[in-house]
Amino acid sequence: MLWPGGVAALEVREGDLLFVTAGHAGLSAAIDDATGKQGAPSFDHVALVAAAPDGWEVLHADEKGSRRQSLVEFRQDARAKQRQVVVYRLHASQQAAIKDAVATARTMLGKPYNTSYVLNEDSYYCSDFIERAFRAHHVFALQPMNFRNPKTGQIARHWVDLYRAMGMEVPQDQPGTNPNDMSAAPVLQRIGVLE
Repeated sequence: MLWPGGVAALEVREGDLLFVTAGHAGLSAAIDDATGKQGAPSFDHVALVAAAPDGWEVLHADEKGSRRQSLVEFRQDARAKQRQVVVYRLHASQQAAIKDAVATARTMLGKPYNTSYVLNEDSYYCSDFIERAFRAHHVFALQPMNFRNPKTGQIARHWVDLYRAMGMEVPQDQPGTNPNDMSAAPVLQRIGVLE
């Protein structure tokens, strides 16, 4: 497909992962502070592309819970927040996992968002949703969660306040995932920005 001016449009495929660039305030900034990599794009959300009868849809977990959304609507939401959507694709060696991952993701729809980020079977957060979709094929690994700012070594006030309000300690080093580490997984290649 060509956009006006002869520039080729990026085409997504089933199984592509859509990483959304981080914002500069609130939860987005807190995720970036704790998990962002110096000199690399920083992401605060990830979603899975799936084929649907009427075009592409996106399967993901956000503040509205685990849900499906048209690709068009997903892109509009990102644009409204002044965020970019960056497409990553599994390397050929992992492509066989896609069909099962999409089917698994569909069974996980309709659950609430996991605001504690502590893994459980009753709610999901974005990268947790993706890791679980691909889990049977061991595509992504759980790793110790980090809530510390790498520059200061301190846990940001956002996290302390969030977990205090839930009556919990910050789950530093408990197993989990995050969009920044997931985007750096060796099984993925960056395809480009979805315009």
